[in-house]
Amino acid sequence: EISDMLGATFGAETEKASYRTSSYGSPFSTARVRTTSIYGQLTVKPVTGLSLTGGLRHDDHDTFGGRTTFAANGLFTPNGGRTILRASFGQGFKTPTLFQLYSDYGNTRLNPESSESWDAGLTQHLLDGRIEAGVTWFERKTRNQIIYVPCSAPLTGICAGRPSGTYDNVARSKAQGLEFTLALRPVDALRMQAAYSYIDAQNELTGKNLPRRPKHSVNLAADYDWAFGLKTGFTVTHVGPSFDNASNSRKLDGYVLVDLRAAYPVTKNVELFARIENLFDEQYETAYRYGTARRAGYVGVRLAL
Repeated sequence: EISDMLGATFGAETEKASYRTSSYGSPFSTARVRTTSIYGQLTVKPVTGLSLTGGLRHDDHDTFGGRTTFAANGLFTPNGGRTILRASFGQGFKTPTLFQLYSDYGNTRLNPESSESWDAGLTQHLLDGRIEAGVTWFERKTRNQIIYVPCSAPLTGICAGRPSGTYDNVARSKAQGLEFTLALRPVDALRMQAAYSYIDAQNELTGKNLPRRPKHSVNLAADYDWAFGLKTGFTVTHVGPSFDNASNSRKLDGYVLVDLRAAYPVTKNVELFARIENLFDEQYETAYRYGTARRAGYVGVRLAL
């Protein structure tokens, strides 16, 4: 009985990373880094329907030193899972990658990121699970957030000698937002899902929006299983406009993508599938002048052994 109320996890790990690059025919340069981590997690279930989890993690980076972070979350259901209340809090620590430090776009003066975030939400199941609705609010504050900085003439300040851009720290940033989800299953063969996200991410010192972070996004999907074995579905994704740079002087337009998919089992172990991505051949950018895939079609066979 006690084992059902308590659970603990402990561990340690070591991660090694290396990076090797050459710029325009010059000799190769190599960089290596090692991170050693230990972590522990404890879960308690003091009463029926309530689960509480807390954990500690210590990361020791051989360049940026050590940092201990804490995370906790709780979940409560008063009616056997039909209604779920949840909340969490977490601290983060992220060191710059070797690419962000030493590549042609790199900045060896980067500092590691640190963050604190929390969220709270509610999920409600109705009609024996055929309807599932959820809402979540979150906030995150970050120090020294690492972002990509596009550069254009005149190349001054951090852009000096970096015509293709570089990486920099945002001293203080804040992101907050709201997410709604809805899943419907009116009949066993039909599944429909919808999600809407609002995210407001800003540089707290300048009041500008963080680059390449759209405020609004919507995702709709539906799948239907036909009686004779065919499975069909579609996904519609809308992403709102955003800014490409920290000064908010260059805008990225929003876009809508439509994908189709189908699969048919030929035998128990063989399935034919096909899909079309970006059905209406939308031209869009997630970063200024970076190409994205146009309409594409795929056909294949899946084997289950």
